[in-house]
Amino acid sequence: MAMALPLRFLCRTRPVPRFLQTVRQWGPRRGYRLSPADDELYQRTHISLLQREFPHAMYIDSYNSRGFTINGNRVLGPCALLPHSVVQWNVGSYQDITEESFSLFWMLEPRIEIVVVGTGNRTERLHSKVLQAIRRRGIAVEVQDTPGACATFNFLCHEGRVAGAVLIPPPGETSLTYMGQDKE
Repeated sequence: MAMALPLRFLCRTRPVPRFLQTVRQWGPRRGYRLSPADDELYQRTHISLLQREFPHAMYIDSYNSRGFTINGNRVLGPCALLPHSVVQWNVGSYQDITEESFSLFWMLEPRIEIVVVGTGNRTERLHSKVLQAIRRRGIAVEVQDTPGACATFNFLCHEGRVAGAVLIPPPGETSLTYMGQDKE
């Protein structure tokens, strides 16, 4: 034991060989300078969408106070988006949302993983009994304002998730427009 202590001390004070000591005197240099023609800020990029990656997926193209444009089709008023179809949703405001208004989602096959709820211009709280009933059936719920719900639904569909949405059009002049579409 008495011998191990001095040996341990010697191991810590070992000098570093000179060939391992490298001092960097200057940083890497770029041999090519970017000009304004090379910079993305000076150029505009134009993308033409020839074919969607998921041709059968639902995408919300735009919305306004009257309704939504989904895969190029106009839907007036509140709607429920399913993986391959759109149906009218008989709800006037977030206060009218009940357990029965979500019954469509737990009857579907394949099972919906998540339902995104758009409640208008503001994120509103749903009744706790409604949320518990949906979660009890193994479906996740995300309650947001309608603009956020549209973006979230598009993102989930792009990921290939089995998602549904129930959307109430926001009152006012807000609008989401993709791919150069005109406001409705």
